[in-house]
Amino acid sequence: MKKISLIFPGYGLSNIDCLKLFFKKYTIIRKTFEEASDILHENIYNNCLKNKNNSLYLRKKIHLLIFISSVAIYKLLNQHTHMKPSILAGHSLGQYSALVCNNNILFQEALKIIQIRHKIMLLAIKDTRILTLVIIGLNYTLIKEICSLISNKKKVFVSIINSNTQVVITGHYSAVYTAGQIFKKQLYVKVIQLPIPIASHCILMKNYTKKFSSSLKKIKIFKGKYPIIDTYHATILTSEEDIYVSLLKQIYKIVHWKQCIAKIISMNIDIFIEIGLGQVLTNLNKEYRKVSSYSTNNNQKLLSIINILKKL
Repeated sequence: MKKISLIFPGYGLSNIDCLKLFFKKYTIIRKTFEEASDILHENIYNNCLKNKNNSLYLRKKIHLLIFISSVAIYKLLNQHTHMKPSILAGHSLGQYSALVCNNNILFQEALKIIQIRHKIMLLAIKDTRILTLVIIGLNYTLIKEICSLISNKKKVFVSIINSNTQVVITGHYSAVYTAGQIFKKQLYVKVIQLPIPIASHCILMKNYTKKFSSSLKKIKIFKGKYPIIDTYHATILTSEEDIYVSLLKQIYKIVHWKQCIAKIISMNIDIFIEIGLGQVLTNLNKEYRKVSSYSTNNNQKLLSIINILKKL
């Protein structure tokens, strides 16, 4: 029998029209958003997608939209199939989606802690102009060396290692901008700016872990149904304490996504399913030819995945 891994994105909400279709077509999607809106005391879906002047609100709430969408799509798949994944993983914010879908954390508690996490991360860079870039076409070692050379009073950090040739850097705007210009104009590789208002997964966040810890300790963490992997050192989380430590360290530790996927593949996984409205993680998996990867970012793909899961 083929083994499945579910992976949950942390950024890249690329198909808003798909969410609108899902919302209209599937009751479970609407109910999930309604539940979230009741918990947060604001209509997330309407405020993000129905108001004419919603672009600023959408940027401020994109983390919630990504999280709620992933949970809603998981519920939809679970409603129509009998999924038994061998392991789950979440990229950055996606770790919360994975934990909720795995019954490690209650949906309502995850929503609240995500809000707190976001506010703390914004507080950490208050009065600091930051920039986040994706570098495509260079390996981590070279990128790290250049970032180290540029950093002085203004710092640039490697925050995510997505693959052999895709790395995310973040930090003080001027330092990150300078690094980006070197990568683009001198080394001739692709550089993409991410519309992220925080400098996550870097040392700028470390001084705020104590503040986050006090909130994190208030939520109940459960054992969960399936194995789940940590993203900062690619190990299986085996206890409630492991999950707590993982979520705490995640805000200032590098995300080793490449290492996580390699670990999952070593477990003889055959199929990856990206649960969300983007396909960033699915695209990253193209370099692994021995596994099949699918995304849920449109209705046709979603129905195809449902058929695949039913046949397993």
